[in-house]
Amino acid sequence: MNKRALLAALSAVTATVTVFASPFTPGNIAVIQADPVGGIPTSNTTFSILELATNIANQAAPVNTFAINGTTGANALRISSSATSTGYLSRSDDGSLLTFTGANTTTATGNINTFTTRGVGSLDASGAFALQTTYTGTSGNQTRSATSLDNTTWFVGDQGGLYTNGAAAASPTGNFRKVHAFGGAVYGATASSTVTNIAVGTFSAAGGGTYNGLAGLANDAALVDFYMVKSGSNGSTYDVLYILDDTSATVGAINKFSLVGGSWVGNGTYITAFGGFGLAAQGLAATAGANLYVSSGTGATAANSLIRLTDTAGYNSAISIATASNITLFTAGAGSVIKGVDLTPQAVPEPATMAVLGIGFLALGRKRRARR
Repeated sequence: MNKRALLAALSAVTATVTVFASPFTPGNIAVIQADPVGGIPTSNTTFSILELATNIANQAAPVNTFAINGTTGANALRISSSATSTGYLSRSDDGSLLTFTGANTTTATGNINTFTTRGVGSLDASGAFALQTTYTGTSGNQTRSATSLDNTTWFVGDQGGLYTNGAAAASPTGNFRKVHAFGGAVYGATASSTVTNIAVGTFSAAGGGTYNGLAGLANDAALVDFYMVKSGSNGSTYDVLYILDDTSATVGAINKFSLVGGSWVGNGTYITAFGGFGLAAQGLAATAGANLYVSSGTGATAANSLIRLTDTAGYNSAISIATASNITLFTAGAGSVIKGVDLTPQAVPEPATMAVLGIGFLALGRKRRARR
């Protein structure tokens, strides 16, 4: 078999074994939508993950809706739609899993924050749900978010601190909101008026480690979410940070920072007229700016919206968002609440595919050496 025929055969085999049944479209946006009870937000409810297009204004319906089971079986998860600091979305480090947390219960009465058995749920690119792990929190504290560097060991942000697989105590302790993995590191965020509680930092381990604030940042009592992107100015480094602050349903702020010489430097603030709770960002290679996606309101605002904003400024340049260019992508129904926001999960090659490719290229290499 000549080289061309061998490569064609490999391509055919790969196409056969690599099947990415992918309801999620790469590059779209996912949001948590908490369901109403009696037509209003409540402290104990079910929820869905909605997929939305990034370039269509006022979408009448989501691209996809993935209802998360909260009523039957051992894998059920439930959240609060009336709490203003729960219901975040994150992704695992490789982007293959969209992650969220909730109380691991089917009980539909009582404040969900009093349920101590809590779980990490995920959706992959095919839309398949998995309960990744559970842990035991403290009654009265909120479960908030989760991520992983390897899709096995989990970093779980909770009002009581950082938890991991099966843990019954937080370590380190702290009032953490969003946790997210970027470029092989796990970042967390805290909202605090205490000077020593830096707004965004890194965790050294999923349990028993340390939380270290990022150099150049200060505390931020109004923080609700954050997101990082790669500008391309520093290779593969995530060097632009957006922090979302919220003070009311109608007033919020997006703060921009850039990593310069190992420290984060402020690049200004954009004031929103719609508050803000969930935040995600997509870097724009053509302009070196970013599209920002923000859920409006306070995290418990019913019938709120997902809004796209565009920062046309690049790395270490003052944030530049034209309000007139903001686009409302989707608005929740009466009583429903859009909470956390992130990019959709992306498919990664299956191990079987990689094995076939490896065998094929090994055979090709042997054939070429035999000709010499």
